[in-house]
Amino acid sequence: MDFDHRQTGYRFLDNDSIEFWCQADLYRDIEPEDSVYVCGSFNGWLNSGDAAWRLERKSEGESVYYSVQKPLSLVLIPGNTGFPEFRFFGLSNSRSHLLNEKKKNKDFSFHENKLILQSDEEISALASIKKNVVYKKNLSDFDENCPACRADISNVRIVPGTKCLFRGYNLFKKSKADMDTEDLRIELVQKAYELYGIRTDITLNGYEGANVLEGEAIPEVIRNIDKEGNRLCINIDYNLVYFHSDAHDYTSTLQKVSRFIIEHPGPYFIHSRLGSDRTGVTSAFIAALCGATWDEIAEDYEKTCNMGICEYRNRRLLKYSVEKLLGKNPEDCKNLCETVRNMFLKEKILSAKEIDDLVSKLNEPLKRKETDFFDFTGNHICRFLKK
Repeated sequence: MDFDHRQTGYRFLDNDSIEFWCQADLYRDIEPEDSVYVCGSFNGWLNSGDAAWRLERKSEGESVYYSVQKPLSLVLIPGNTGFPEFRFFGLSNSRSHLLNEKKKNKDFSFHENKLILQSDEEISALASIKKNVVYKKNLSDFDENCPACRADISNVRIVPGTKCLFRGYNLFKKSKADMDTEDLRIELVQKAYELYGIRTDITLNGYEGANVLEGEAIPEVIRNIDKEGNRLCINIDYNLVYFHSDAHDYTSTLQKVSRFIIEHPGPYFIHSRLGSDRTGVTSAFIAALCGATWDEIAEDYEKTCNMGICEYRNRRLLKYSVEKLLGKNPEDCKNLCETVRNMFLKEKILSAKEIDDLVSKLNEPLKRKETDFFDFTGNHICRFLKK
């Protein structure tokens, strides 16, 4: 794979390391007093200077560039696209600002981020993502009368392998208040609580009140669930669930969520703000315990992209998290359910009886009749059949 490292922002070295390369004349806003740093998903998307990620100012003929070398093992951690993502930023006594390229290398970037790609196959995979993913959707891009469109815009669906565990967007927090889809999205999530008779709510973004300035209001259904003691609020971090899923802080979250489900009545609804990251990873482990295959779990995870809220998630990122905790690639597991079950037992997250009770609770059939208001299969009956 041949590429110009000045344009891509990096080059691979022979000693299993990578050199980040910021060519000064390719950026609009590097000032002489700026120190240049690299930030990315591999180091927590730092917004302030960390000496370990500072690039050294150098020259090559009349050209000025900044560079730093890092072990490949340290940076080959996927971002939302499933590939390592990074940007350069400048830091001085007066400001901290992301550096903007005069002209992006489209083959090696996704929106504002630069990507580390290691093969022609990965370049092709990124091109396919760009071709098939609609990054932003307006209200006019959905048909409110189409059950599949309603499921897409609200991110509501049943967790694979279960019959009564739903996942979706937050039912009153407007994380995308600037989008014309937000009011309908919130309305539809609340409709799901009504239609499916949700009795237990699991919130993974902590306890948050309503922001009246944003037009938020805590719905009555949540107030009632709260009064009955059927609401669990846990605040867990994005970086924790993806990059440190084997940490005690996350395994204890899996334990709390699982035991809360066992001890409280269904149907259940699990969510965070967007219902994508914290919800996606936690749902993945529960789905696996309940017998869902990796393909079913990964496909469900990627459906979050259908919201079109300028957020893209690729299954490679989910795979990284799951593999971190399992110690093996979920794609290679002949029996993912057994593998995850054994991990829960080994790490003493749950006992065998608790796992059986969890699976039993989540496979209780819905008492309310199925409705056709939402279609979780993606069978569009509208002009968006190409989805």
